[in-house]
Amino acid sequence: MENSKSTKRAWLTSALSVLACVAMLIGTTFAWFTDTAKTNVNKIQSGTLDVALEMLTKNEAGEDVWVNAENQTLDFKKAEGGAGEKILWEPGCTYELPKLRVVNNGNLALKYKLVISGIQGDAELNNVIDWAVTLDGAAYTLGEEHHLAAKNGETVDADVLTISGKMQESAGNDYMNKSIDGIAITVVA
Repeated sequence: MENSKSTKRAWLTSALSVLACVAMLIGTTFAWFTDTAKTNVNKIQSGTLDVALEMLTKNEAGEDVWVNAENQTLDFKKAEGGAGEKILWEPGCTYELPKLRVVNNGNLALKYKLVISGIQGDAELNNVIDWAVTLDGAAYTLGEEHHLAAKNGETVDADVLTISGKMQESAGNDYMNKSIDGIAITVVA
């Protein structure tokens, strides 16, 4: 019985020794075949998205200049010689806002949409006013997507907008003494 125990112990010791030798052989071989390679990546920098809304006005010298229109209240243009008169809408009349332009001051090309919102007051009056928007002289549909190139040095890309409203000639007495306000022109880029 003692011989059998010794034999089992010898076999177990031999098996463990062989296993340890194989493990060391694999570990040694693994170390012989390791390698690494490395490269650097240039820096990552994000661009600037900067859209502006400007209006055309006259300066003190009477010259046309573009000024920031953000947070300004735009007045409808009065007829020649109509300085000091209130603008009162009547069937068939047309009024126009000062020319606006959408400017890309950023270094990224952008897509934008023009949205007119915020009508408050007698909203039914707006139902008889036909609004027309032109973009660089061509008809523009509100919400239509347009593109502007990125600013290139001092050169900026811009689109010129004209917004006018005409009260329908069919508007009757139901629309007298009504007003709407709070109209906002928003450029979403």
